[in-house]
Amino acid sequence: MRYLHQDWQRNALELLTGPCQPVPINNNDTEPNMRISTRFSGLLLAAALPLGADAALPDETIEPSINAELAEHTRHFSEKVYKIADNVYSAVGWNLANSVMIEAPEGLIIVDTGESAEQSRKVLTEFRKISDKPIKAIVYTHFHPDHINGVKGFVSEEQVKSGEVQIYAQETLLDNVVTQGALVGPILGMRSGYSFGVALPDADKKDMNAGLGPLAHEGKSTFIAPTITFKDKLDTTIAGLPIQFLHVPSEAPDEIVLYLPDNRVLISAEVTQGPTLPNIHTLRGTKFRDPVVWVASLDKLRAFQADYMVPLHGQPVSGKDKVEEVLRMTRDAIAYVHDQTVRWMNKGLTPDELVEKVQLPPHLAGYTPYLREYYGTVKHSVRQIYQGYLGWFQGDPVDLDPTPPVEKATRLVEMMGGREKVLLAAGNAYLKGDYQWAAELAGYAIRIDHDDKLAREIKARSFRRLGYASMNINWRNWYLMSAMELEGKLNGDAALQLSQAVRNAFLSPEMLKNLPARIFLQNWVTRLDPEKSADVNLTLGFVFPDINEEWALEVRRGVAELHKGIPEGTTLKLTFDKTYLDTVISGENGLLKGALLGDVKVDGNLLDIKTFLGCFDFDETPIALTLR
Repeated sequence: MRYLHQDWQRNALELLTGPCQPVPINNNDTEPNMRISTRFSGLLLAAALPLGADAALPDETIEPSINAELAEHTRHFSEKVYKIADNVYSAVGWNLANSVMIEAPEGLIIVDTGESAEQSRKVLTEFRKISDKPIKAIVYTHFHPDHINGVKGFVSEEQVKSGEVQIYAQETLLDNVVTQGALVGPILGMRSGYSFGVALPDADKKDMNAGLGPLAHEGKSTFIAPTITFKDKLDTTIAGLPIQFLHVPSEAPDEIVLYLPDNRVLISAEVTQGPTLPNIHTLRGTKFRDPVVWVASLDKLRAFQADYMVPLHGQPVSGKDKVEEVLRMTRDAIAYVHDQTVRWMNKGLTPDELVEKVQLPPHLAGYTPYLREYYGTVKHSVRQIYQGYLGWFQGDPVDLDPTPPVEKATRLVEMMGGREKVLLAAGNAYLKGDYQWAAELAGYAIRIDHDDKLAREIKARSFRRLGYASMNINWRNWYLMSAMELEGKLNGDAALQLSQAVRNAFLSPEMLKNLPARIFLQNWVTRLDPEKSADVNLTLGFVFPDINEEWALEVRRGVAELHKGIPEGTTLKLTFDKTYLDTVISGENGLLKGALLGDVKVDGNLLDIKTFLGCFDFDETPIALTLR
């Protein structure tokens, strides 16, 4: 790591005698993060002098850089179509996730469709160099955006509606798609933006990859709902080719794999996450990924004894022995992290202690590239396992009703001698290269005052140093995105735009058309404002004639309940087609507009309906993840 220029102490006296001129950051610079320049206050270097509000760290340039092993890892995802056996082709490098083409006697089967239609059209162009047969089927291996959002790069909605093309998936995929985007969409969008570093400038993306694939590309998110689904397994013939489908929950609850018995090819989806330690937990946030279930799924894959394995991230694996080795080593790594975490949990260790105790043994940690920590890490997996079994409470009752964060920070800073001493210690830690401690100390001052420029600068610079050194892409992206937030580049409208843009990948307008009325109305339950509804007891019925469904939302003094069907005696009703609801969900129309134009039939007192609708909070507000 690069440290500050060693002449800073010698220059301190000179800098104390007169103000330094600030060096502005050129916002039009093609590499804005190449220069992080601020006024230097020598007061930081003199413990006996108070730190003024405008104090700053010494001038320095933090050059964007990348961990050498992570940079080398990028070569793994060079654009290339790999041929496997006689009729399977894997396109690596165009999308975050691979797309696989299976050439069957009567047509083509495409497995997973990438994150955007634009990129997937490029993949189809490559596939068309190999075969001009018609596409007969699409397979979604699971619901994550990088596996389904590019579907219209391969087929059209008309082809699917006519039956020319069938889309296969596990039966819960559609529910997972809409629940993910509708229920926790705002916070998931923001956190995903940080995990994938979507706002980072080009300088921070140079030579980078996404751990399990190339960096994702911007583009249009498309979606067509599955036409054929199954629960546990499906043995069938598609376009004249025998295929076995198997549900193997692991990285996703609806994960499925395909086995081609004719040439012993296993398309392993993301049960193996390709050339990286699997993400047993994802920092963006997800429901508990049970390592025991994941290990069992890997053992099911081993039972195929396949000659070839085609993961949906990274390069294919050839040879029965090599396939077994990769599956076994991946299985053993996940099992080891789980088993040793549980072992030490049962000795009373807490998460902060467990992460220091549980480490992969050398033969697993060094299994390159499949178990290197480019995407998942042992440390953040251990914490999820603890919480999955025991929840947030670690056993010390001090955590049952802790001192509120701002009050705690205020007391600690006062006890440590005040802001000046805390930031002096933080600055000194930074200058010594102790970036974690510098960030932690600065965080106390920020908790008290979000506008403390010096504290934010110390923490931001510390995060840049930690991020550029990290081999793990999730950690790197969180460090650098958080640094941008601390520097004022991801606040307010910028934060809101980021959340909304990323959320579109999880619930695009085309996905919204598949949103059941139940899911739409269920989302209202979590939007109820208890203060506005404290004295309200009203029920509003929703009638959808075109799909023959009726639902009702009851507001009961701060609580909302969704009813299937409309309770007897309900006087407030809105009647409109589900097709109109789709336009409401997409933002094209509104309920009030529909009532005025006749698209929505209103029964009951309009003032009561207005009171009912006023009980809900649909405002989208910027989310700060670091400035807390």
